[in-house]
Amino acid sequence: MFGIAQDYPARPITIYLGFPPGGAGGISAQIFADCAKKYLPKPQPILLNYKPGAAHAVAADFVLKQTPDGYSLYWLLPDLMVKVAKDAKTLSFGFDDFIPIGILGASPSVITVKKESSYRTLEDFIDDAKKNPGKISYASSGIGSFTHMVAEVFQMRTGTKMNQIPFAGAAQATTAVLGGHVACWLGGSIAANGAHIKPGGGLRVLTIFARERWSEFPDVPTCFEKGYNIEHSVWYSLAAAKGTPKPILDILQQVFKQTADDAQVKETLTQMGYKPLNLGMEEAGKKVKEEFELAKEVFKRLGMTQ
Repeated sequence: MFGIAQDYPARPITIYLGFPPGGAGGISAQIFADCAKKYLPKPQPILLNYKPGAAHAVAADFVLKQTPDGYSLYWLLPDLMVKVAKDAKTLSFGFDDFIPIGILGASPSVITVKKESSYRTLEDFIDDAKKNPGKISYASSGIGSFTHMVAEVFQMRTGTKMNQIPFAGAAQATTAVLGGHVACWLGGSIAANGAHIKPGGGLRVLTIFARERWSEFPDVPTCFEKGYNIEHSVWYSLAAAKGTPKPILDILQQVFKQTADDAQVKETLTQMGYKPLNLGMEEAGKKVKEEFELAKEVFKRLGMTQ
């Protein structure tokens, strides 16, 4: 066992992502990979491999079928925990088949609409949704995804009913709103919306699902301010398959901590709309379990679990 760790890494490490390129998840993983390689005990590339599909489950299933030796890692987002909570009986794995190494950052969920939209405020949006139940379409990053769950929570707490239009990932959902194909993207993060919600962008933020206003959008109210207890953030975590040898996990934890502490990483994450974090294995594991339990409760209440 010691020999395995002594030689690690002896070849390139690949991080698998369960969504298409172009979204905030991929950007966060690239930020991590670009920096983490310099903290490896032996110089090796850290590659990204996108395997989108089934709300991140395709990539997760692939990683879990590889030898758990620290060379096939997984970029874990809340979507997978939501998917497992909703469709546990149809999947080949459970929420505890991954070991979270740490959480690098988080970005609060928002509701975005096209700049030209008639919805100027959250009140406008909710009023219209109540008057026209089931008629307002919203983009999600897939059925059983994190944004799907957030949208369901929003509808429960606001007494509204809307029409979900699922897309393969964040980039596709944003494009759909910009193109006027759906009324809004409900649950996507600040980071996932990227430049589209900055000055000159084509989208407007109606509300942020956080307790405090985001410094970059001081005029945008939180749901809490409007009387709705809704708080959700997308977090970004490095994970390894269960069964990975402890000496390898120890190395990965150290590399993760050094990377998350790197000043350039923190600066880049902040610029891209993330809140930099450095949550270790225990804290990350707790967060992952909380997300799983919340999703299980939400979809059970909706009668949508399988």
